[in-house]
Amino acid sequence: MDPMVEYLKDGKLPTDPVRSSKIRKEASKYTLIEQRLYRRGFSSPLLKCVDTGEAEYIIKEVHEGGRALAGKIARAGYYWPTLKADCMDYVKKCDTCQRFADSHQVPAEQMHTVTSPWPFHKWGIDILGPFPLVPGQFKFLMVAVDYFTKWIEVEPMATITVERVKRFIWKRIICRFGLPAEIVSDNGTQFASSATAKFCQELHIRQSFTSVEHPQANGQAEAANRIILRGL
Repeated sequence: MDPMVEYLKDGKLPTDPVRSSKIRKEASKYTLIEQRLYRRGFSSPLLKCVDTGEAEYIIKEVHEGGRALAGKIARAGYYWPTLKADCMDYVKKCDTCQRFADSHQVPAEQMHTVTSPWPFHKWGIDILGPFPLVPGQFKFLMVAVDYFTKWIEVEPMATITVERVKRFIWKRIICRFGLPAEIVSDNGTQFASSATAKFCQELHIRQSFTSVEHPQANGQAEAANRIILRGL
């Protein structure tokens, strides 16, 4: 991925004419956001490009069987050039897939709760404040936490509006981590509005709501809030 990053950032191309021509042709499919490379996708706005080490980790986390592994990873918001080939190779080496992928006789396992099947698939989002005014007239914090990795995104805000919520989701979640499958929030006006619902529907993001009176149902966001408040 380094040659593509260099071309998008500084306009530099490899000396090899074949590689140089290929990068020029492929460049329109990629973009740089905060020094991270993203590929423009069909099923989601942007897919985060990852290196070999990250790719191996993602395959292991997303892998559930012998079918559609590459599709699951793409829907989770990731991309690397050898994605499909790596998935096929991984499945070929997986003993369980080879024995049971086309069978309904997979050995039974102990039932357990899965809050999110892979990184950045499901996010909890919440609003903290109002706090005493600080420079910039900020008095609220918008908080999002990934259910799988527990990664937290925070942004200070002067006011909380539907447009600010949409912009936060786009900038802090989608552009950085890819398109999520689900966002959990309370049913406050900013989250449950028709404009927010339309925004999520157009991006095929499922909205799940908890009651404002029972915020503990959005456990990940509440846990993140406690961590942030301890640091204030």
